[in-house]
Amino acid sequence: MPAKRKYNVKASNDFLVLAGIFFFLGIWAVKDAWYPSAKVLKKHPLEVAAIVETDGSVEKVHVDTGDTISEEQVLISLRSDRLALQFEEAKDAYTAAKKKFAMLDMAAKDAGKNVDSGKDSEDLNASAAEAEAQMEKALDKVTKLRVTMDATEVRAPSKGIVKGIYVGTHTMVKKGDTAIIIDPKDHFYLFNKSLAIFSGFIVVVFLAVHIVSR
Repeated sequence: MPAKRKYNVKASNDFLVLAGIFFFLGIWAVKDAWYPSAKVLKKHPLEVAAIVETDGSVEKVHVDTGDTISEEQVLISLRSDRLALQFEEAKDAYTAAKKKFAMLDMAAKDAGKNVDSGKDSEDLNASAAEAEAQMEKALDKVTKLRVTMDATEVRAPSKGIVKGIYVGTHTMVKKGDTAIIIDPKDHFYLFNKSLAIFSGFIVVVFLAVHIVSR
């Protein structure tokens, strides 16, 4: 009777090593998904605040809780009637100052070409310089008012879903107030939760295979 063959399969720790790798991968995923560090939270915030950038009164809230919003979408408008009037007046003043400077500058240049102008040329140059300064001052006022006008619109700092609204129509607000809280719906946390669950499953499978194959 022929002797029975014996198959000696060398035990391998490969599955144990792989289980260890996925175990630490799972630990890392659990940490980032459920216990994020300050560094992770800064890069992937759980919620984002839409901040009021100027004092005023709320004219209209354009969104409701639960709405899906896009980045830079207008969420809230503050009353801007008076600002709009000041802005138009400032633009008119700048246009007038610009025309005055252009006229005096041209006159000063023409006088400079005349060798007999003397004192008149100096006076015109001085007047042109003063007009230019007034023009720059008027332009600065227009620029500042434009920035203030833009600040009357509270825009979404990121896309996501409206989680909470803390102001309403006619609410008086100050610069720096939190108007709306947004859930950015960052897939980072969902990915890490899925990775943690998957890693746990793989660890169990590899450990089982390692034990069975011993």
